Amino acid sequence: MTAGVARVTGTDETGTTVPDDAERIPDTRPRPTPLWALLSRWLTRLEAWLRSHGGTPLRYGIRAVWVTIAAIAAFLLVGPVINPPLSLDDITESASTATETWIARDFDADYTISRDADGRLHADVVETITAFFPDDVDESGIERILATQYEGHDLAPRGLEVEIDGTSVEPDVRSTADRLHIELDTGERLRGDHEFVIRYRLSDLAYTATDDVTGGPVDLLEWSVFGPSWPQAFSALNVSVTLPDELDELLVRQPFGGVAWTLVSGADWLDREDDSPAGQNVYAFSVDQNMPPYSLSWFRMVFPEGTFTMPPPTPLFILQTFGPLIPLGILLLTLPFSLAARAVAWSDARGRPWYVAQYAPPKNVSAAQAAQIMRRPRTRELALALAALADSSRSRRPEALAAVGRAAHRTGRVGDRFRARTAYFFDRARHAQIADGFRRIPRGFVRDGFIAAPLALTLVQLATIRQLSHQETLAVIWWPGLFALVSFVISAIVLGIALSARPLTRKGALARQHLLGVEAYADQTSMLDRVTIDDALLPYAVVTADPRDAGRSIVALVDRELGEGASRRGWRTGDFLSWPRLILRAAAVLIVAGAIAMVALVPNPYERVSTYDRYDFESRGTLYVQVDSAEVEAHISSDGDRPRIDATLRFGIEFDEDSRRVPQFAVPVMNAIDGQDLGLVVDDVSIDGESVPFEVTENLDVSTITTVMGDVRVGEAEAVVTYAYTSPAVIGEGSPVSGEQGHPVDRIRWAGLLDGWESGWTHPSAPDPVTISVRIDDSVSDRALSSGWLREDPDTAEEARDWKDSSYAFGTLDDELGAPEYLTEVEYGTLVESRDSADAGVVHTMTVTEGEYGYPTRSTYSDLGVLLEFPEGTWAGPDAEARDAQAFAWALPIIVVTSTAGLAILIGVIAVGRSLLRGRRMTQGTLRDVFWWLGPAAAIAASIVCVWATGDMPASWVEGAIMLWAAGLGVIAAITSWVVVRPPAPAAPPSASKRPQNRKRPRR
Repeated sequence: MTAGVARVTGTDETGTTVPDDAERIPDTRPRPTPLWALLSRWLTRLEAWLRSHGGTPLRYGIRAVWVTIAAIAAFLLVGPVINPPLSLDDITESASTATETWIARDFDADYTISRDADGRLHADVVETITAFFPDDVDESGIERILATQYEGHDLAPRGLEVEIDGTSVEPDVRSTADRLHIELDTGERLRGDHEFVIRYRLSDLAYTATDDVTGGPVDLLEWSVFGPSWPQAFSALNVSVTLPDELDELLVRQPFGGVAWTLVSGADWLDREDDSPAGQNVYAFSVDQNMPPYSLSWFRMVFPEGTFTMPPPTPLFILQTFGPLIPLGILLLTLPFSLAARAVAWSDARGRPWYVAQYAPPKNVSAAQAAQIMRRPRTRELALALAALADSSRSRRPEALAAVGRAAHRTGRVGDRFRARTAYFFDRARHAQIADGFRRIPRGFVRDGFIAAPLALTLVQLATIRQLSHQETLAVIWWPGLFALVSFVISAIVLGIALSARPLTRKGALARQHLLGVEAYADQTSMLDRVTIDDALLPYAVVTADPRDAGRSIVALVDRELGEGASRRGWRTGDFLSWPRLILRAAAVLIVAGAIAMVALVPNPYERVSTYDRYDFESRGTLYVQVDSAEVEAHISSDGDRPRIDATLRFGIEFDEDSRRVPQFAVPVMNAIDGQDLGLVVDDVSIDGESVPFEVTENLDVSTITTVMGDVRVGEAEAVVTYAYTSPAVIGEGSPVSGEQGHPVDRIRWAGLLDGWESGWTHPSAPDPVTISVRIDDSVSDRALSSGWLREDPDTAEEARDWKDSSYAFGTLDDELGAPEYLTEVEYGTLVESRDSADAGVVHTMTVTEGEYGYPTRSTYSDLGVLLEFPEGTWAGPDAEARDAQAFAWALPIIVVTSTAGLAILIGVIAVGRSLLRGRRMTQGTLRDVFWWLGPAAAIAASIVCVWATGDMPASWVEGAIMLWAAGLGVIAAITSWVVVRPPAPAAPPSASKRPQNRKRPRR
């Protein structure tokens, strides 16, 4: 609305005139969202209710509650762990005091499992404990502790019956949240042997879990025989579990049971007892040896998912599951409420519904106060310079004008943002707004809560994390580091909102409207384009104007009075960040961030991989399988210009009868060579002719084929693995026997058994005999430059890690690897090679047996297989780009370390040279940022990548020496840059002039 000439009817304390309706400009303010309005309304009502029900005493009482919570949390955070689990020392020390209490000569536990019509599991338990009480022990009974909560299920112990020496007694029963304490007391001191019999029923012992063998969901019955606590020694243990036929038929695999104490354990798969009653199946195990206190015993039965009906989780389990997240949840809840309070309840007070264009400065409001009221940090300096110009004397006017021009040049520029905001934040006028009455600090219960809750709840969350770190974690999601970080972030946000809230008062709101009126007047009259620099309204018009436009306009005014370009001299202060300085600092940050990202995301190409790492299988079930023999067959064929390898691996294996896990068989095979994918396809895995489930896992260039059998197997068996390579041809460097040494060739490299096969499987595996048979079609062999048995050639490099692949020609193994005359076959082993014709091809076979000194093939230093080399371009499939990419990945850490360290060294040398020529003192600017930002950042990046790359590198590798020297010199250079380049010395304050000693006092 365009304002005309106002008809004045009155003024307020800011000098605002009350105009006709036609001159009023509505002061429209954004309406809060419905959510913010609702939350703020709740907070307002809560504040009013608390004020009406207690006032100041209640406020201090609530503060005391928060302080108490914080104090308790601090104690839990730094004090002792509540109910800590027994340590290894506690358990081992208890063995020495086992005879100071009663000892269980025999502990018999009989479990009868059943399923009711609703599908719920029930277990009827009979425990018979023969306890021996030494003469020097003053005890009149025993205590048995049972679990009442298990995996979120209420076990509901019931039907409790107790006998002592054949006599029924009424036990003393005491319940806690998750335990049932049963006191079996005779009332008199006991001596010698006494028999205690406890009968009870438990329900819902099974729970839904993930099968650790197949990875699928199952109903798992895994029960600890001794319960939550068993601080007694025992001499004999007998456990039996009885299943009806309907449940026995559903078992996924044999039951499993065992006993353990600290690191010593024994367990076995359980077989059905021969004397099991009709319709019942009894599984039992026993231990006939002395065991110290705190021993464990358990049995495990796996059923298909859905075998049992699961009860709903208990309230205690829900609390244990979600309880650790309650402090974080409350913190998250405070965030929207604090935002709503800031947006509505703590919003600026309202002035009039309108304001008017103003052509006079507000009364009693300085330019600094105006910038704070309007929250305009970027124009503050220019407004203050204009205000100082108005107050300057005539003699100092040129200097004041120049200061205005310099401030105008900086105003609105990107490089001035940080400087302007810092000065705005630390301005005295900012903190004087409260005393001047323009802003207020909210007071009350709600603000106290927003200050106390983040502090106390963060301590509670940290204390919870610390306490639970010593216990078994039940929380549905348990990421302690993330929880702590989120707690800190939310607390900082809520505290920042509560502590920084400074809404405008009525006086401040009226002053703001007056300044809006100045802005409207300046817009209506294009004031900045036609005003004089001495106009009293100009500092206030600048405050509300666009920073860059205001700067340009004031520069023009200053140049008009001082001369063209006069305002440009010295406008870039030391803390003004020009574009080159911004780019340079951003580059420094990005260099370090890039190094961190590289360490986090890029695989370490120098990670130490030993020969036997390929046989370090993930499945622990492979520890219970031995390999006795190996027969490997392959057929290398071609379809036009694309070769193919079909392989069959036959192993004689033996499953351990004493395995503690379901035995699994695994074999490693190559999936890539020099970064070039071989197109591995695994067709089938079978045990004794029966196909079994399997999984294929990849680790760099090796894939491991592992069975995933759900049933337990024992004894000898035959494992057969069939797979194919659909793209076995790769590009590589020709070997000496190919005639193309040092030149690229197409290669087919097939490894039937990877290096380490001699002893890679579970000890004492030693496959004997080992047969490698390769059928090569004529369509393949006719194109080959060379072909033969795979080996590594020591003559191709000095370091063993750099030896290159080569081959022994077919038919030459006896000459190359035959037994020396001074060794017998028993000592050296045997090596037999044969050649047979096949349909459109030839079959080459090698059979190896082990001698006292190992296998005859040990001097091949390589996988057991074949190598065929062809002229470059013979086959489709070789990927030169993938090979180059792998080579680049290998060189990347060296490139990064040497380049960043080289940059730091170069900058350090320049810094030293500059200090020698021009001195150590240097004002702020681009060059000093190079020395202080870019050089150290480059050294830090080099150090990060160097530590990551060389952490697992053998000490003899030259790559490690290069990177360590480069990074070390880079760090020295960066430190040197900091030392030799210093900021200017502060100017000495002017000294006060002294009166001459011989000066006479003038006469009056």
